Amino acid sequence: MDDFEHLDYYALLEIARNATSDEMKRAYRRQMALYHPDRFAGASPEAQTYASRRAQRINEAYAVLTDFSARVHYNRSLPDPASPPQHPTTPRAGRPPVAPQPAARDQLAEWYDQAQEHMTAERYDQALHLLREIAKISPFYRDSSALLSRAEAAVNHSRPAPSPQPDRQRRAFMFGGLGALLLAGLGAAGWAVRRPLAGPSQVTPAAVGAVPPPAATATATAVPVATATATASPPAEPSATATATVRPSATPPPPSPTPVLLPEEGTLVYSADFSSAQGWPITSGRGWSVGISTNGYQIAAIDGAGHIWAYRTSPAGPEYLVGVDVQVEGGLAGLILRFQEREYLAFFVNPQAGSYRLEQRLSSGANVLAEERSSAIKRGASVENRLAARLEGNNVALRINGQAVLDLVVTTPPNSQYYGLVAVAQDAPCTATFRDLAIRTLQ
Repeated sequence: MDDFEHLDYYALLEIARNATSDEMKRAYRRQMALYHPDRFAGASPEAQTYASRRAQRINEAYAVLTDFSARVHYNRSLPDPASPPQHPTTPRAGRPPVAPQPAARDQLAEWYDQAQEHMTAERYDQALHLLREIAKISPFYRDSSALLSRAEAAVNHSRPAPSPQPDRQRRAFMFGGLGALLLAGLGAAGWAVRRPLAGPSQVTPAAVGAVPPPAATATATAVPVATATATASPPAEPSATATATVRPSATPPPPSPTPVLLPEEGTLVYSADFSSAQGWPITSGRGWSVGISTNGYQIAAIDGAGHIWAYRTSPAGPEYLVGVDVQVEGGLAGLILRFQEREYLAFFVNPQAGSYRLEQRLSSGANVLAEERSSAIKRGASVENRLAARLEGNNVALRINGQAVLDLVVTTPPNSQYYGLVAVAQDAPCTATFRDLAIRTLQ
């Protein structure tokens, strides 16, 4: 027997018997966010079966309670909540006495207490297993999400990184190239000896690399921020001055006709194709939602909902290279960096405008550190752009589709091991779909 079968419809939805239609609707959405079968696509067969049966019962409860006549008939079948339960003191003739039923087990509480004991004893693998089971059933149970992040970080930190294999082909190519250059130099020296002396030649210095654009100093008014844990933060006051400083450089050289593409190098320590949730939150609120779609991990928001994000712990620590493919319709979306206590950097792309933005959000307000158009961005609503960010100390280097677009020093917020995905609507509903997330160590 499932642990919810003894619950009446009101207890199942966790509402009072005098609940209004709006209260029932919110309760129904909250329960379906926890037990919808799609959330358990990667869970065990037992968990999938449990979620399917519970979701069916939740739908049944909502259908009855939102129908006036059916609700009245159902209420008449329930015992009077004011009357105490009847417990016969003597058994009926011919029947054995009925043993008192034990209280229903709170499995999540047991797992949570065991996970805390494992964390205290530094048995992080055991704690990680229990916390992942809790996340499958109720991702926001107490502070289990924070414990899960700590356990993941501890387990990943204790595992040694794989030793790099020698690249024999690369070394052979390097030695061969050096030999060819040496022969070419000897030939040029012999030709110069035989050739008569000439006057000095005119040499044009070559461009070494692109110069990062200067940071914008304009300030922006913060909008209400909603987290993937269904918690909205109050509007922040506008900040006065950005704390980022752009590295000084000389006059930028003319752009190269063939842009240099920078590969995402380093040891791969985490990847997600988002064919399933893979531990990322699935929830919703007023005007926003985060979860798995048929194409990847999706963040949706209406205009005015604010910045909607979902974040995780970097298994590589606070310094790493993160990349993700993003498709945006109706707004901006991208990576959230250095997340801590609602302070973070947001690296957005706007394919409709062909522009990107680096935004700094602090408790004092929001600053747009840089916002400009870039030829590296693929234009349109149905295209994908690959965003990558390299975090090393206070340095933040940003790339779009393999091209470097910005390199600056940011001292606040300080570097942290939390990163994530973020989207915000602009004048219309926004839908952002993320795929092929990768975290790499720095080389």
